[in-house]
Amino acid sequence: MILVSAQAFPPATGGIENLLHGTALYAAKAGYRVVVFADGGTAARRHDATAGMPYATRRFTGPRPLRRWLKARALLAAARDNPIDALFLDTWKSLEPLPAGLPFPVVPWAHGNEFPPTPRKTARIRRALSKASHILVNSRETDDRLAPARPGHVPRSILHPPVFPAAAPDADDLAEASRLWGMSRPRLFSVCRLIDWKGIDQAIRALPAIRAVHPQARYVIAGGGGDRTRLEGIVREAGVAEAAIFTGRISPGLKTALMRSADLFLQPGRQVVEEREGYGITYAEAALEGLPTICGSAGGAPEAILPGKTGLVVDGTNVAAIAEAGLTLLSDPERLDAMKHAARAHGIASLWESRIGDLLAAAGLTTLT
Repeated sequence: MILVSAQAFPPATGGIENLLHGTALYAAKAGYRVVVFADGGTAARRHDATAGMPYATRRFTGPRPLRRWLKARALLAAARDNPIDALFLDTWKSLEPLPAGLPFPVVPWAHGNEFPPTPRKTARIRRALSKASHILVNSRETDDRLAPARPGHVPRSILHPPVFPAAAPDADDLAEASRLWGMSRPRLFSVCRLIDWKGIDQAIRALPAIRAVHPQARYVIAGGGGDRTRLEGIVREAGVAEAAIFTGRISPGLKTALMRSADLFLQPGRQVVEEREGYGITYAEAALEGLPTICGSAGGAPEAILPGKTGLVVDGTNVAAIAEAGLTLLSDPERLDAMKHAARAHGIASLWESRIGDLLAAAGLTTLT
């Protein structure tokens, strides 16, 4: 049996949620019995009852300290009653309430932004991670951020988060994508949580320079988040209200339809205070649909593409550099087409089915089916 412990888990959305869902789903597909211990109340339990997943999910509610204690107690009870092959955890935070010396492999993920550069917090993280058997790190950049908190005796490996096969768009998705694009060309696309360090503001500021050469260019921005009001103000200031379109959160099928019909994935993230991309799964998702990328140089985002082959890396603080990168690719159809083919191959290599063996190997396991 494989156990998975997560604070954030579907139906909540986000990179960590998808990563732990993928861990559970593909471990089950690899032949293991899997039980997930996750936060969530009535709505999450309703989701679990109808999701039809090949793993079991137990949910925990209440104030955070109580929730963590209840989850740890239930997990240890399951370990007493069943032979356990491994325990995978979302972060060090889920490992912290568990005892040291568990008699099976204990493998937490490291993502990047959960490692603040403060001595007191670093010591606390190191104590928690000392209970691990192995640490899975989502990028080389995160590995650098982890270094001060990583216990010397705990091995780690870098595993870029895998991607799921794309959801097939239905007729409504295709019609909505067509409506959003209209007759525009070229088509620029982003999908992310709308927060400042994703770089959507800088992409909007670069749009007038791109439209000076390509007047019909349109930029569709998908995703929800607290930064939307500020971004809408930047759209008005830049004078591109007819060209920058916000969709809010979208369905998986519509995301696929928009990626397949776009020309360029434009998401030039940067560092804001200590926040930056630990990896950048949406860049790999775009690659799977053959969509070349312009990403920012901060954090682990450049590791999600093959620089110069599947996209370009730019200084996300430099609007002129973002615009120049966009124009460079859009003005060279042969290069853009070559990048589309390379991106597709890179995306296929990033699929969960290609990577689950590496994840299981961190716990000394192999696929059973």
